Amino acid sequence: MAKIKLLFAAVSVSMALVVFPLRAKTGTPSSDSRAAENQQRLAAILTKARGYCQRLERAALDFVCQEEVSERYDATRETTQDLLVPGQKTGYVGTQPIQMRSPVKASNKFLYDYQFVRKNQQTKEKRELLEVNGKKSLRGSYAAPTQFQYENILFGPVGLLSESWQPYHNFGIIGEEIIDGEKWVVLEATLKAPLGRPHPYGRVWVKEDDGSVFKIAWDQKSLGNFKVIEERAKELKAEPQVTSLSEYGFEKNGLRFPSRDSTEEAYIKKDGKKFVRAETIIVYKNYRFFTVETDIKY
Repeated sequence: MAKIKLLFAAVSVSMALVVFPLRAKTGTPSSDSRAAENQQRLAAILTKARGYCQRLERAALDFVCQEEVSERYDATRETTQDLLVPGQKTGYVGTQPIQMRSPVKASNKFLYDYQFVRKNQQTKEKRELLEVNGKKSLRGSYAAPTQFQYENILFGPVGLLSESWQPYHNFGIIGEEIIDGEKWVVLEATLKAPLGRPHPYGRVWVKEDDGSVFKIAWDQKSLGNFKVIEERAKELKAEPQVTSLSEYGFEKNGLRFPSRDSTEEAYIKKDGKKFVRAETIIVYKNYRFFTVETDIKY
């Protein structure tokens, strides 16, 4: 199973949603009948989503793009200089926090050339650092951002909607949203039972006719680092507000590719003031596709 990794000292972008709730029609059949229709609709969407994830998992892919990574963090209110970096967010499973030393306050920008190739179920990724804070880097060099590490973010939908992962979740339709003239159905996904290890879930924007995914808003409590966040909130005497959003805005041959991944770790004080401890934004741009083959051969 391919793995997706994303290490956060942040977890970002506000989850303020413009969602249109589903409304009952006046003069329509009974509530039991509407509920049955809604379940049938949900089942059909999940079937489409399974098919989409299957195409995504098995596709032959060869593309390059640029990753523009911006990060800022403020740990001046920490009680220790050994900053605890929160754990991974992944479509499959998160890991435990790690310990590392870093400056207490910083703002950085990294630009990478990113190449992704998968053929015969073998995946290769390559990143080449182009710039750090606007200054050109030596060709062939690599430097990870201070606050996170990541790979295979393309497969975020798989950990929620694939055939192997759907049985672990409860799903419900909570609304619809029009984005750039297209209608997306908003699903709420939660775990049926604890897995004994971190596993992210949340709200998913799915296209009803093909099961493709436009974005995922991850529930803060499902992230592998949330216990760390809760401890930090106690130290700051504030309520945690950790938000995370993955967007898949590029489409090619029926598959959707990452366009933006935003994370924010914030705390709300008793007076209502918001302290943003960390924010990380990844923008994917300048895609060049060489191979996107989605035919599945058994």
